[in-house]
Amino acid sequence: MVRSCSPLRAIALFGVTVLAVACGSGAKPPVLTPTPGVGDGLTVITPPPESLRAAPDLFPPAPVIVRAELPRAWDDLDTSTVRLPILVATTRRAVAADRPGFRFGTTDANELSWGLAQVSVPSYRVRAEGEIPRAGSEPEPDAARLMFMNSLIPADSNRFLQRVRDDLARTKSRDILVFVHGYNSSFEDAAVRLAQLVADMGYDGTAVLFSWPSAGALSGYVRDQQTARNAGWHLLRLLRDQLPRTNPDRIHVIAHSMGSEVLSKALSLIDPRDSLPRLAQVVFAAPDVDARIFGREILPVLRQRAQGVTLYASSEDEALRASRVLNGVWRLGLGGDSLSVFDGMTTVDATRVRGDLLGHTLFGNAALLSDLFAVLTEGRRPNERRLLQVRRADGTVYWRFR
Repeated sequence: MVRSCSPLRAIALFGVTVLAVACGSGAKPPVLTPTPGVGDGLTVITPPPESLRAAPDLFPPAPVIVRAELPRAWDDLDTSTVRLPILVATTRRAVAADRPGFRFGTTDANELSWGLAQVSVPSYRVRAEGEIPRAGSEPEPDAARLMFMNSLIPADSNRFLQRVRDDLARTKSRDILVFVHGYNSSFEDAAVRLAQLVADMGYDGTAVLFSWPSAGALSGYVRDQQTARNAGWHLLRLLRDQLPRTNPDRIHVIAHSMGSEVLSKALSLIDPRDSLPRLAQVVFAAPDVDARIFGREILPVLRQRAQGVTLYASSEDEALRASRVLNGVWRLGLGGDSLSVFDGMTTVDATRVRGDLLGHTLFGNAALLSDLFAVLTEGRRPNERRLLQVRRADGTVYWRFR
């Protein structure tokens, strides 16, 4: 590579003063010319003409982008069990355990660990769409009937990113879906939930689990709130510093329940000068966060940093009703007369959608899965989906399931 010459400078060589330039390899040799009117022994070395200098190589070669010809739809689930890949970023502390799903516990490591996991998903012949037949504490669960993490390989950040690149190359969309789980969730619970979402949506992209150290117990609510907020900084690192290096087409984020506290904290830490890439779709499902703070401090950041923001709320969410009493403020995921409707966010009233007994986890409902697929994969607007528009007396608009 030819490099351009550096500026003129004076040097002393064996008692002779010389004006010299330093040229890179391949450049035309400098020309020695006597300079009239200058004292004896003074010589000027003139650089080669500008036309002979080469511009430095400022731009590295573009990365090779590989994608599949057809989207992944997990069609093998119609007849057989599938091992679904999940890439793991977690702030849980590692523990010794025989079962892969038990190898990250409830203690906060306050740093990111990485892993390459697989979750066993039984065939639709034995599992209905949306169902999660969870394994218990047995050392070797039945993969033909139960959902559980059947492998976990620890990794450093470089190997983690290479596996993300490898998985993206097996997709047509080259999209990444980051899932942030909620309160009262173990490490394996979170991985199994993400695997169920990916399988039942027929999601083509790469699945990344961000797992923070929930206590995994109903009694751990206050502790989980503090741990979730502490995890926000680490989630920001993942979204800003790590995943963009894999060259995905889009990065989507789903935050469920108290996972919305993690995401909200991450967004609140963004400096306006940060190079956080623009996110694609950001989904808050039954979010357990203060609706006032979200509208005032978090949503304005998302308007600048995301292509779309969707809220799924319900007036029949018993877990968020309890959270409202405990916290003394309205929760973003609660529906009813005080349903949160803001400019720049699509609000969907999911009261008619039933999931678990508390009405808090709706990912098992076919209608919600279909709508979520339309948001993430097809990028459809609410008027292009199976939703009804509702206009309130103040002129604000939200949507609900038919």
